[in-house]
Amino acid sequence: MPGPLDGIKIVEFTQIIAAPFGGMLLSDMGAEIIKIEPIEGEPWRLHTEFIPKESKTFLSLNRGKKSLPLDLQSREGLEIAQKLVADADVVIINARPDVPRNLGIDYETLSQVNPKLIYCDNTAFGRQGPHGYRPGYDLIIQAMSGLLAADNKVVDGVPQQVTATAVADYTTGVAIAWGVSAALFSRERTGKGQKIDTTLLSTSLLIQGGFMEVEEHGKEEKDELVETLGALRKAGLPYQSLLDQQQLFSPFNTAFRIYYTTYQTANDVIAIACLSNRLRKKAADAIGVVDPRFSKGYDPEDPSIVPAIESLSEEMKSIILTKTGEEWLSILDAAGVPAGPVRFIQELINDEQVIANDMVVEVNHSLAGKIRMAGPMIQMSETPLAVQSASPALGEHTDEIMFELGYSKSEIDDLKFRNITL
Repeated sequence: MPGPLDGIKIVEFTQIIAAPFGGMLLSDMGAEIIKIEPIEGEPWRLHTEFIPKESKTFLSLNRGKKSLPLDLQSREGLEIAQKLVADADVVIINARPDVPRNLGIDYETLSQVNPKLIYCDNTAFGRQGPHGYRPGYDLIIQAMSGLLAADNKVVDGVPQQVTATAVADYTTGVAIAWGVSAALFSRERTGKGQKIDTTLLSTSLLIQGGFMEVEEHGKEEKDELVETLGALRKAGLPYQSLLDQQQLFSPFNTAFRIYYTTYQTANDVIAIACLSNRLRKKAADAIGVVDPRFSKGYDPEDPSIVPAIESLSEEMKSIILTKTGEEWLSILDAAGVPAGPVRFIQELINDEQVIANDMVVEVNHSLAGKIRMAGPMIQMSETPLAVQSASPALGEHTDEIMFELGYSKSEIDDLKFRNITL
């Protein structure tokens, strides 16, 4: 059965992570994706190459696509791109804010070529405001959106980036796929194309529950924190001072630090995640500790409570060290406490849970050979998602795409000779 986006043609002017990931999600839904790249290849191909022009990061973000390298600064290259767009349903682009207009691939230009076009324009900060002109990457957005300070990972008083994944980029990739799908549905109803604006900053704000102000509840406390942070910056005090202040107002209080965290067992590390008092009481009982917060007559204003809770944290660490991870997971499962083992990503390609739910797919790359990787993010019963192919080698589909546009072999050879395509 075809995927939900079977028959949809998408032209990508994308690079690095966010927009390529969004395009890949749409490819898994059955869309045809033509990726326009610079002649030398998009930068992520060249990031820690394991064979020439191929990196694992590129492979992981561009499966199911066709590659067409073009010199968009040439008249002929732009003409080829506009011919592709004339017959396309969607354009996805992420670039510095000034680049699309300078190249002639901005929404205003391409919507004249194709009035029903859906055009997704991803920027770092949005096009308006004091930062609208700037390029931006995941780390900068982590810093400016509050993600770095919220993570409380500090070295010498300086917040460190969230390095396990480019969280702003990947979540924005999901937003891109979501927005394009909604715009396609709207076009089915109205016949009208439209422009979609996605930004790394807006995504990063939305995924943080702390980005909120309730006028009648807590606004004064928030204003006090903002005023204090401003005064600390003005005084030139170490950044750790700002972080300490921020943590005073953090929702991740001692209950989180004890019941929503990781613990070393006799042979492994496990994670416990209890987000209600009912679950926290179950965890305390299963581990065998007495939490004063669940005792009759508990007074949250009692100053002796804080050291008692800190002592409880150390007691839980000591007790959990006495049994293996398997033993604790069995105990916690029986008690109905959410828990699981800590694993490294390299272990999961053959993980029983992952395999049982068809989360791994196998594809063959034209240069790299057999690749096993994470499969589609969702499944649908009537229009199933499927990986269409591995990521393309640079220029792998040039001849195929150019022939479909009506170019002859001699014309294609001439364009290649003049370095307009590859």
